[in-house]
Amino acid sequence: MITPLEIQNQEFASKMRGLDPQEVKHFLYLLSEEFATLLEQNHEMSKELSVLRARVRDMEDRDKILKDTLISAQQIKREIHENAIKEAELTVREGQLKAEGLFEHAKKEVDKVARQVQEIRRVRNDMLAEVEMMVARFTHFVEAERHMAHESDKLRSFSNESSRPVPVERPRKEA
Repeated sequence: MITPLEIQNQEFASKMRGLDPQEVKHFLYLLSEEFATLLEQNHEMSKELSVLRARVRDMEDRDKILKDTLISAQQIKREIHENAIKEAELTVREGQLKAEGLFEHAKKEVDKVARQVQEIRRVRNDMLAEVEMMVARFTHFVEAERHMAHESDKLRSFSNESSRPVPVERPRKEA
């Protein structure tokens, strides 16, 4: 690459009727100044380009990290959602099993209470039959006692009339 100093120091061979060496020198000087400015701008732009490229690489790295993070977050969200669904299904199944167990237990208890009620009704009916039988016996006994008292009263009145005592037989009590 040609430098500004090489442009300034460039010498041309003289020929007859050649160019004015002063003008050529002046033009080469202007050209070297312009070239120096362009080289400096090019150098500054190269530095700026390096900085910008570094920033672009940094941004690309950050972008990749963000994309990876987003993908990870989406995957975690999906896993959390799937786990929540599984946990909900498990909770529902556990609830159903508990409900079925409680239902079976309650059904057994209802059957047990129904058997107890049946037994109580049977015992009540037996007791009512016994009480009816006892009432019938007592009624029969009371009727027999009335009848005997009536017969006894008749005999007394007859014996008072005849003044003779008459032995009275009493009927046996039924147990």
